[in-house]
Amino acid sequence: MAVVSPGRIELEPEEVAGLIRGSRLLDLRADTPADVRRRYTETALTALDALCGLAERHGTDAVWDALALVTHRELLAFATLMASELADSDFALPVPGDAPPPAGGEPGA
Repeated sequence: MAVVSPGRIELEPEEVAGLIRGSRLLDLRADTPADVRRRYTETALTALDALCGLAERHGTDAVWDALALVTHRELLAFATLMASELADSDFALPVPGDAPPPAGGEPGA
C-alpha cells in the first residue's frame, strides 16, 4: 500500500482535472487583478497537491489519466505555472553536486 503524506488532498482523476480546469489559468492576463490572480493560483496549487496525492496513492498512471482529461492548453498553462512548485517538492531530481558522496568514497572518485 502506498504511503500518502499527511494532509494530502485525496481526489480521483476526474476531480483533479476539474480543479485544474477550475483554476482558470487560461483566463490570467497581465492586467488580471491581484486578488483574482491569487485565487486562481491557489486553486492551481490545490490541484497540484491533489495530483501529488493521486500519484502517492495510485501511481503515475493515475496522474496521466487525470492530465488526459484537460485540454492541451490547460495542461501547458498548469505545467508552466507549477514548474517552480514541483522543483521545490519531493518530485524534483537532486541538483548535481548536492548528492552525498558514494559510500566509502569521495565525491567524483
